[in-house]
Amino acid sequence: MLRSILNRAPEIQLAGETHYFDDLRPRFDGRALSGMSAEEQAVCADYFRSQSIRPYGVRANPEESPLSRDDLLGPAAAVDGPTRDSVDAVFETYCRWHMSQAGARIWGEKTPRHIFRIDDILAAYPEARILCTVRDPRAVVASYRDWEYQGGLRKAEGNADYQAAIAEDQKRKETSYHIVIASMMWRAAARAAFAAQAKHSTDRVRVVRYEDVVGAPADTVRPIAEWLGVGYDDSLLEIPLHNSSTTRFDEKAGPSAAPNRRWHKVLSPQEIAIIQRVAGKALDDAGYAREPVKAGPLDLLAAYASLPGVVVRAARANRSRYTSLPAYVMRRLKAALG
Repeated sequence: MLRSILNRAPEIQLAGETHYFDDLRPRFDGRALSGMSAEEQAVCADYFRSQSIRPYGVRANPEESPLSRDDLLGPAAAVDGPTRDSVDAVFETYCRWHMSQAGARIWGEKTPRHIFRIDDILAAYPEARILCTVRDPRAVVASYRDWEYQGGLRKAEGNADYQAAIAEDQKRKETSYHIVIASMMWRAAARAAFAAQAKHSTDRVRVVRYEDVVGAPADTVRPIAEWLGVGYDDSLLEIPLHNSSTTRFDEKAGPSAAPNRRWHKVLSPQEIAIIQRVAGKALDDAGYAREPVKAGPLDLLAAYASLPGVVVRAARANRSRYTSLPAYVMRRLKAALG
């Protein structure tokens, strides 16, 4: 939603989810492109070429991309500054390609799991500004559990292969879901966001609540736009409603508060209590009021007893999305337990 809002400003264009800092970068960090084999360079280029035609994780053929390998590798070898001739430069070239398509002057991207890589991002790009969005964990868990494609990807319409790839990704999400895992991931992300804001200051990192954006769009977005050096007017809020778990894609919906309380209807009191228990103090720190519900011992036992099996299934379903499973888990556990 915030990416859509900001991308309506002529000065800025943010690419979609690349997962770069948590996926491709760890594989090649510290290596010069000129020192890689042709096959390794192709891996780096094709990673972004695939994302130029389909979202990350949705199976794609990079040969269908409007970008050639040379379109990414050539400019990457000549990028000014310390990222020159590095994999970071390929990432930057890809983001700049999106920027140039829109005629903008500010580039960036949007990947939720980069919340755990803020130190790495600011080390590579010291002048970067990072906007972290948090949402009520009960709404997050309900949305993740019930998510299904509701439209909005124009190239998917009438494309059987694209639709099959979306279905595969939806199956991955269904396989990965567990109320405790989803709640722990929220806690880890929320703690990481507020810790980064405290560490790097609001000059570099800011946290904004989803509920504030949909509840008071102009009052919330205006200072964000000013912080990013982007001019604000109300036309920025004329965005589609997309990636909703329950509502069909709507080209002119704008920021909608309708999903705010949906979790009240679709989560049982026991589920709400479990989420609140796992979210812990992070729920309070983010400013979300607790519901007066409790989970009984048998509810908690059942939730945690089923956890190991789901962890194994989720690891298998997501193995293509991380370089090292132990590192992936430890980074998130550190943030959650910190």
